[in-house]
Amino acid sequence: MASRALQRLWGWSCSAPGALPLEHRRSYEVVAQTFVLASLGHLLFACVLIGLQIPLLIVLNLACVATNTAALMLHRRLQLHRAMTVKLSATLLLITSSVWLIGPDAGFEYYFFLLLCEMLISDMAARYKIVMSATVGSVALATLLMAPHSTPWMLEAEAFREDIRLTNLVMVFLILGLILWRLHAITERCEHHFRRDATHDYLTTVLNRRAIFHEADMLWQQGRDFTLLLLDADHFKQVNDTHGHTAGDEVLRHLAYIVRAALREGDRLGRVGGEEFLIVLPDSTRGEVLSVATRIRRCLADQPCRMEALTLSVTFSMGMATAQEATSLQTLIDMADRRLYRAKSAGRDQLVMSDLEIIGPAAMS
Repeated sequence: MASRALQRLWGWSCSAPGALPLEHRRSYEVVAQTFVLASLGHLLFACVLIGLQIPLLIVLNLACVATNTAALMLHRRLQLHRAMTVKLSATLLLITSSVWLIGPDAGFEYYFFLLLCEMLISDMAARYKIVMSATVGSVALATLLMAPHSTPWMLEAEAFREDIRLTNLVMVFLILGLILWRLHAITERCEHHFRRDATHDYLTTVLNRRAIFHEADMLWQQGRDFTLLLLDADHFKQVNDTHGHTAGDEVLRHLAYIVRAALREGDRLGRVGGEEFLIVLPDSTRGEVLSVATRIRRCLADQPCRMEALTLSVTFSMGMATAQEATSLQTLIDMADRRLYRAKSAGRDQLVMSDLEIIGPAAMS
């Protein structure tokens, strides 16, 4: 139960808003998770400082937790520059105070480099990155040059100096490792989404025109036997004209679902036009193609597209062409297209398997 609640909280904190374009989601999620990880790091370090009894730094670390939370809220409202500025300002104050209180050789100076890393992996404008990098660099240089090398606190706790330095070093490597790990995971997920969107039709989720033709081209280049089955929804324009494009979109999704369910394992389906679909069937016999076409027709007859107050029965005209019939892939595609339109001319709801063979509805029942 607690685990599920934490997962929901993590998802709410770090997931990009739906309105954010996909190309900006990676950076958004990386920065959001950086805010969360930094807050956890400050909490952890506050516990260490309680043991070392440094009240001011405990308060500053807890203040940074509150500041990171505020920055995350600004980030969720897509006020990205303001969120990063708030986070950097609070952390710079904490680092500078730590160096001045404990000394420049206790490892707090490592966090300046971590700040630069966090900012540079963000999706901020180049000008903003340059200005903030110069600011961080200037503050770091001034702090290290002007901070006292011995402080009253350190004179009383010299034995803790090496422990604090090692703690800071471990914390920096831990946070940096977590950030890079999350950056890799988020990048992999976003790349997967990019590849899916580049190769799939947004409405029906089947392959798009370029991707399905690429599948056919690969089979052609490999010299394999395969069959193209080109399908066109009959009277689809009437669906749009009579019932609207929303109904038309629902019909297309239904058609894609029916066709995909009727295919063999290894067959590929793509949408190549408004209401046209192309099936690539590798290593298929005439009987197997006819069996696929028959399953599609039967499923369409048994499962019409049902909407709230509307049921629409749609049929396909189909044109088939095999790789052995053509001398080039384009010739093969043109052959399937020509046979498809012959099926439509012959009365629709037909399968034209060759220039001499038309399979009508009765034969596919």
